[in-house]
Amino acid sequence: MSNVIKNPRNGCALHGALQTVQEINGAVPVVHANAGCGVVNYLANQRFSGGASSYSGFSIPGTAAQERHVIFGGASRLREQIKNTIKIQKGDLYVILNSCESAMVGDDVDAMTREIVEQGEPVVDTLVAGFNGGPHYGYEQVLGDIFKSIYEVKKSGLKRESNLVNIFGIVPQKDPYWQGNLNELQRILTGLGIKSNVFFGTEGGVADFVNAKNASASIVFSKWGELPAKILNEKFDIPVIYRSSLPIGTEKVQDLAEAINKVISLDESLVKDFLEKEEHTEKSLIFRVRDEIFELGLSKNAVIIGDEEQVIRLGSFLKDRLGVVISSVVLIDSLKKDEAHETNDEEVLRTISENIYKGADQKEIDEIVSSSDVEVIFGSSLEKGIAEKLNLPLVEVSYPIADKLILNRTDAGVNGVISLLENYITVVKQYDERKKELASSIIKEVKGGESWRELSQKKNFLRQSNLITELPTREYISAQR
Repeated sequence: MSNVIKNPRNGCALHGALQTVQEINGAVPVVHANAGCGVVNYLANQRFSGGASSYSGFSIPGTAAQERHVIFGGASRLREQIKNTIKIQKGDLYVILNSCESAMVGDDVDAMTREIVEQGEPVVDTLVAGFNGGPHYGYEQVLGDIFKSIYEVKKSGLKRESNLVNIFGIVPQKDPYWQGNLNELQRILTGLGIKSNVFFGTEGGVADFVNAKNASASIVFSKWGELPAKILNEKFDIPVIYRSSLPIGTEKVQDLAEAINKVISLDESLVKDFLEKEEHTEKSLIFRVRDEIFELGLSKNAVIIGDEEQVIRLGSFLKDRLGVVISSVVLIDSLKKDEAHETNDEEVLRTISENIYKGADQKEIDEIVSSSDVEVIFGSSLEKGIAEKLNLPLVEVSYPIADKLILNRTDAGVNGVISLLENYITVVKQYDERKKELASSIIKEVKGGESWRELSQKKNFLRQSNLITELPTREYISAQR
């Protein structure tokens, strides 16, 4: 019997592939599936974080396969849908997304794709059926399939650019800050004298995929960018620079610059000037909140729940810069049973916390949080329940985030340091204010005639609930009367 997952935060591989293609400017997704696949993805994500892309919800082109297509095959329906989509939707690239139904039936999607390509249309396909894995896997596989085929349908000459890099490993929509992080990373690389193909969002698009073969390196910021970088390395001999996470803070930016400099020669003077400006900005802004950092006691025991890359990035900053003790981490990347990546960040994770868990079942996550000695939770909106139950502050940093609109904020680079501090300090201040309000309400009730025994009972309740460490003395209350 299958296990039941409470509050699943990850969809299927098809959803991950769809979310990826949706964020490529100029790309049009064509979903070869039943009518529900694309709509379910939309309904699951519509209330979270960063709004909707150009092709989302009911506007996603799809075959809307029915029972007869499952029984007799849906190749003819796919042919019809591709032709209709090309007529109605103008795109630089059309990406056919396979599904569980078409994979089980055995529709020859490759044949349909070749047929349309021979007619001069820019079409590629990916055979990532939903049951193959989760959305992170879908992101990686659809990028790999695009790079395997795009240079046959979008022909161009090879002209290597000495200061151009490809960026992989930032999963659109699964990282709530993906758009802002891409922009921040592009800003950092520009400051180092490097141009970048970001592929997604406001600055990326199909042109980046065509131009990717001209890059002098691919930078992979999580294991999920490993496959597309590997394919480009095999096809065009493009070196791969692997980083465990996006940089946060000037020190990590400097580490990134040093890693790039081993592959691409950087202008030392330009890099020095840029890093000095970044360091000045970071120190100046942190200095402005020095009192809050100490007065609020931000060096708390914490648990972090998020993707592996987020845990490494945020965990290292919280631990090294704020003195936060990371009691436990929960990695929510959706893995296949036979998942295989060449890179292994186990040692890096061990430097952040000794207690490392993997899984996305909310019941299990709640149990981990409850059994950990923590004073603050860094997680998603799904942790609100356990945060309220344990009366702990919750800093929302990972997917899904339901009560905030995030369009272009970042939690990477120097700007990410400031954003994280703003978020953390705000949550702790609000939490402390709620404690004061509750203590004040109890005192008012006592002044209204409650017995000291009743006050003592409430005092013990407050302490056990971690709401307040000290209530006014009996003498103080008597004096106030």
